[in-house]
Amino acid sequence: MARFDLVILDLDGTLYSSTRTTLGAVERAVRDLNERHGLDVPVPDEATILGGIGSTRKDFARAVFPDLDDVYYGDIDALVWKWEDALICQGLGALYPGVVETLGALAQSGYRLAVATNAGAGYMDQVLDVFELRRFFDDVRCAGREGTNDKARLIARILERLDVRPSRAVMVGDRGTDIDAARRSGTGSIACTWGFGSEAELTRADRTAREMLELVPIIESWEESGA
Repeated sequence: MARFDLVILDLDGTLYSSTRTTLGAVERAVRDLNERHGLDVPVPDEATILGGIGSTRKDFARAVFPDLDDVYYGDIDALVWKWEDALICQGLGALYPGVVETLGALAQSGYRLAVATNAGAGYMDQVLDVFELRRFFDDVRCAGREGTNDKARLIARILERLDVRPSRAVMVGDRGTDIDAARRSGTGSIACTWGFGSEAELTRADRTAREMLELVPIIESWEESGA
C-alpha cells in the first residue's frame, strides 16, 4: 500500500527560483523609495535579501530592512511586490530544473498535489499562472489569502479540504519553517537543498532531496521501506 496520498510543496525555493526577480525588485524598490521621500536607504546585500525569502510578505520587509523607519515599511512593501510582479511577467524568474517533469510524474502516479506557501496571494497566483503550474494542483494555499503567518495552519486547511489524514501526506520545502510545520501537522517532511535554506535549518527533515528529480524515487523508496 502506498505510504502517501498527498504531496504538499512550498513555492519559493522549492518549485520556483525567485533569486533574480527578488534581487531586482528590492533594488528597484529602494530606488523608488529614495526618490519618493528624498532618502538615502542603501540596497541590502544579496545574502540579506535572499535570507528573507520564505518569510510572509509582512515579515519580508522587516527582515530585509531591519533599520528602516517604521513609517516607510508600507511603502517599501508595496514597491517590492509591485516590482516582483513586473519582473515575473518579464520572465526573469525560473522554475528549478525538473519541476514540470516531477509534478507530472507524481500526478501520473496517482498522488494528489498541493501548494503551501508563505507568499502573498497575488505573487502565488502570478507564479502559478505565468509558469502554467496550476493544472497540477488539487489545492493551493498561501499566507496572504488565508490570513495566517503559520504554515502548519495552511497544511491543516489543505488536509481538511482534500480529506487526507496527516500521516498520508508529506511536505516538501527548502526552509526550516517547512520542516517545523510538517512536524507540527503530523505529516512527513522532505527537505530540498537547492533552495534558500541553510543545511543547518533542514536537519530535522525525515528525508533530503538534492535535486527535484529525486523526489519521486525518495517517495517511492519511503513507501517500500514503510519507514
